Amino acid sequence: MRQLMEELTEAYLDNNFEHPYFLDLQTGEVVLDLDEMYTGEPGIDWDDEENEDRYVDIPKIDSSEAFDVMMRFAKHTESDPELKLFEALEGRKPFRRFKDTLSELSIWDEWNRFERQYAEDQIKSWLERYELDYVELAERFKSSLLA
Repeated sequence: MRQLMEELTEAYLDNNFEHPYFLDLQTGEVVLDLDEMYTGEPGIDWDDEENEDRYVDIPKIDSSEAFDVMMRFAKHTESDPELKLFEALEGRKPFRRFKDTLSELSIWDEWNRFERQYAEDQIKSWLERYELDYVELAERFKSSLLA
């Protein structure tokens, strides 16, 4: 069963700004607010004034921050073969080259753990800034999955 933190980190890491994600404070659900044609679910009715307080915009990682995270990972991996990660981040198409180098070095799993941990830390900071109680929201999320 998926957990709320997984949903929040996926929304955070989806850096496509055409994918607006919101946290439903009543149900604890993460909602992708696109046209029903794309999601199969009705979008958020922003004409309903109650929805302005019900939904909170989930932050997203931007490309410069994502680049910084890749640099941190390259610094985090200290062995000589990982120097290739720094080389990949220089020049044209650093994101593509970084991912290709991860595959070449067989360190995708390590990268995914590092990136997820970073995203979780950012989400926790966001929740604290907005004084949102994660435990309470996670219980609502769990209840909405069982309903």
